[in-house]
Amino acid sequence: MSYAREYFRGKKSEDLFKELMEDLGYIVNEATREENIKDHIDFYLKNNKLNKSFSVDVKAQKKTNRSDSKVNDEWLWIEFKNVRGSLGWLQGKADKIAFERQIDFLMVDREKLKEFAFRKVENVDVDRASDAKYKFYSRRGRDDLLTQISVDDLMQEVEYELIDKAC
Repeated sequence: MSYAREYFRGKKSEDLFKELMEDLGYIVNEATREENIKDHIDFYLKNNKLNKSFSVDVKAQKKTNRSDSKVNDEWLWIEFKNVRGSLGWLQGKADKIAFERQIDFLMVDREKLKEFAFRKVENVDVDRASDAKYKFYSRRGRDDLLTQISVDDLMQEVEYELIDKAC
């Protein structure tokens, strides 16, 4: 997938998340470009009625392999290091991560997700994306470090919130 296509997929996901959260009564402010790049924050959300405020990094749906025809809602890609080898979004500053899925967004506390990932991932390197389940994977020619975790496992062990796309 080209960078432009990936960018627009991510932007579309972010726009939908923002619209859904506004419909739920949140005031949504976009992070600055620098906060987005350095701190991995897309939005700041506030709901005075619920007495809630937090920052969030939104993740668009992903495929397991680039060649796959469909996205995968059963496994989530987790980024320890980005393509430049810098700290990835898992180690950013967002309070929450919102993963887009077919019918909803699965939102989890980033620190809890980080604890889960470091506890579950084996210290084993693999060469193929399809083998990255709970193992470390780097794409050829990139300095990233990724893994995949099961949505079911995550939902059994980490508190989460579902934001329905139909609301």
